[in-house]
Amino acid sequence: MVAGLAWLVAGAGCFTLDSAPPGDWNDKAVVALSILAILFGTWVFWQHGGSRITAVGSYNIAFAVFVGFGGLYHGLNSATTDPGIPLLTTVAVCFFSHVLTWMLFWGSGAPAAFRPDAARANASTAGWAVTFGLALLAVAVIASLAVPQSVFMVRPVGFVGVVLLATGLLRGPLGRWTLLCGSVCAVAFAVYFSYLFDGFGRIVIGTLALALLVILAHGDRRRYTKALVILGAMPVLLFLAALRAGGSTVDSDGFGSAVSPMSSFAELWQMNAVGALPHGSGETFFATLGALVPRALWPEKPPGFGYELVPYLAPQLANTGHSVAALWQGEWLFNFGVAGMAAMIPVTGLAVAGIDRILARTSSRPLTTPRALGGYVAGILAAVGLFDLVWVGSFTYMTRTGPRLLVLALLIVTTAWLTRRPTALEAGPWPAAPDRVIE
Repeated sequence: MVAGLAWLVAGAGCFTLDSAPPGDWNDKAVVALSILAILFGTWVFWQHGGSRITAVGSYNIAFAVFVGFGGLYHGLNSATTDPGIPLLTTVAVCFFSHVLTWMLFWGSGAPAAFRPDAARANASTAGWAVTFGLALLAVAVIASLAVPQSVFMVRPVGFVGVVLLATGLLRGPLGRWTLLCGSVCAVAFAVYFSYLFDGFGRIVIGTLALALLVILAHGDRRRYTKALVILGAMPVLLFLAALRAGGSTVDSDGFGSAVSPMSSFAELWQMNAVGALPHGSGETFFATLGALVPRALWPEKPPGFGYELVPYLAPQLANTGHSVAALWQGEWLFNFGVAGMAAMIPVTGLAVAGIDRILARTSSRPLTTPRALGGYVAGILAAVGLFDLVWVGSFTYMTRTGPRLLVLALLIVTTAWLTRRPTALEAGPWPAAPDRVIE
């Protein structure tokens, strides 16, 4: 509680800085508050869960990127932005509501005790994970080469394949050979990047890397993996930005996906202030519930939040399949107005804490069956997918994390069915032979 109050006081102190003229983006308060958001998100990531990377930590590092770095970027680049958008207000709303969420729901720390040797797979289960991980990755790559248009559909298969492979290697008996297993995981990641990534969906690449680091951190006693995440965050951002740099005048430096959600949220805030938002009372959340239903089966399926924003923030791209990212906060503002910011706090706090408990529970027991290992991987998938939630809201989280969980569930169910299927002899009409008794 004391730490939370200290962060709130520090945030309030940013408003005492000398400001530029009203409405100017290049405001010292914006820059200071954005830096504070980066520091707070990084601090929570570092301290929550000790050496392991938790769901709360994943959510907070995403907050540091999309809110903190996004606000800082726009605060330092006033010449390229609209001076009439209330950036300071929206950064402040994000920061203070986020600190309150941490104080109310996550400040007590990790939900369960954890031992680095707990989530260990035996030889047979690790072999199962490696075998099917390689198989899923191979199927995805072959399908993408045979039918290039299928890349979007087979990405979840390849994603789950890489995570399964990493789990079998790093948490199995071979895990003591960290360098060797890590090298194999890096090759699998490179294969995914080379054949299943076409330049779009860079956040998917980041979340896949984070998933592998979550697994690696479960054998880390001194937070080396967390330090790697923090120290590598900026180089990774620069690398991902370079993949798209110069691609368009709108995203000339390649940072668009990381920084545009903050400015889009600010635009929504301005539109809400003048009564230009419809306030759908949860309409986009209803769309999320049906996100995995094929449109062929539900032609009238409502569009997701990102598509709903196009007529408001990019009307020139309406009916082109384009979508806009405006943060998880933007979805609550779009549906419920300013009151949504208050409602978001308990929903986010409880939901992220719930995912955190699942990940803690599945990573605190032996992975001696495919079902146990599958539950462990499912917890990781749900946790790293929170990057998509912070980025643009619930619909994208469902459409990206949902298919991965479906692929994993289908594999677990199929494995259970095959292992329980009786053989011809067992199913025959003859009774089992009695045990021989030696007198």
